[in-house]
Amino acid sequence: MNFWSRDYVAAVASFHLALEKLSERGIAVSHRRLEIGQLGPQEEKLAIDVALIGPPQATRWVMISSGVHGVEGFAGSAIQLSILAQLKPLPDDTALAFIHIVNPYGMAWLRRVNESNVDLNRNMLIPGEEYSGEPEGYAALSPLINEPMTPRKKDGFLLRAMLYVAKNGFAETKQAFAEGQYERPQCLQYGGGELEVGSALLLDWLKENLNDVKRCVWIDLHTGLGKTGHDTLLVEIAPADPILARLRRHYGKRITSLDAEAGIAYKIRGGLQAGVEARFPNIEWTSITQEFGTVGPYAVIAALRSENQWTQWGGWRGRETLNHWSRDKLLTTFRLKKPKWEEKLITRGRKLFTDALADLTTSTVEAMAVEQNR
Repeated sequence: MNFWSRDYVAAVASFHLALEKLSERGIAVSHRRLEIGQLGPQEEKLAIDVALIGPPQATRWVMISSGVHGVEGFAGSAIQLSILAQLKPLPDDTALAFIHIVNPYGMAWLRRVNESNVDLNRNMLIPGEEYSGEPEGYAALSPLINEPMTPRKKDGFLLRAMLYVAKNGFAETKQAFAEGQYERPQCLQYGGGELEVGSALLLDWLKENLNDVKRCVWIDLHTGLGKTGHDTLLVEIAPADPILARLRRHYGKRITSLDAEAGIAYKIRGGLQAGVEARFPNIEWTSITQEFGTVGPYAVIAALRSENQWTQWGGWRGRETLNHWSRDKLLTTFRLKKPKWEEKLITRGRKLFTDALADLTTSTVEAMAVEQNR
């Protein structure tokens, strides 16, 4: 069965159909569409689809989200659809929460960011943290990655980028680029000036549904980082934290700390998972970002740079913006149309879901044993 959709509209239709089939099997499904007040290129209303599968009062959740970075939603949606198609009866007191395309504008318009040029994985700041500032080194890097001009296919960017990294260091440049900035609205990695509409809608839905939840394993699906077709499991846990060792015992060596010195990872501000965790501190969270590699880091940045130049300084609006090589390049950077790559993503996505369910059960057994020994 092919789970890969041609566009946002097809992905949503497939998600709705998958939920209907579950309902027909007698499985409890609660589904809502959180409309963000924007339209797609086919005049479709854009919305975040949220679904709760299983008992509404379950105290244990596996939550799977896709499309935080819009154009990456093709892969995340495919994994979610594959899980729904083969869903087996859930353990007692367990529910699945599916957040299908957190950034519908980005997926529909083939952008990584939303309608405000905001990276939604830099927008969920901790309560009380101000939407201001930028990483050390971003001001020096900005003239290279944010040139205010119409993009050109050949402009020497890759060579200039390599020279910049050779001078300033790979880890330092990676951190400066990726952390998130709040001062330059037209530039890459912008985290916004306030909580975005989609972010607020999602938080409201979580507030309505997390009341009974005590333990949640959250998988957020992404593409773009790492070796082609291989997945890395990123967690916001310090390398020396004992919890990291426990996670590696259960999920394997692919568990990696969000640290600029730890492989492909880097620290971020305003991350979706960390921001939600901070707002629901009474829940025991295990939040994992599953990253699937596509192309090399220089190619990724080049694609992001060109697409942003086209959007900000290309002079076009509406459907015409889709008819440009930079949008197509961004899509093929984050969604490789290669059968082996697609198969690997589906297989690894299902495997992590299975591991997450087992983690919930194991954690519950361990907690019961501790309670009995008191």
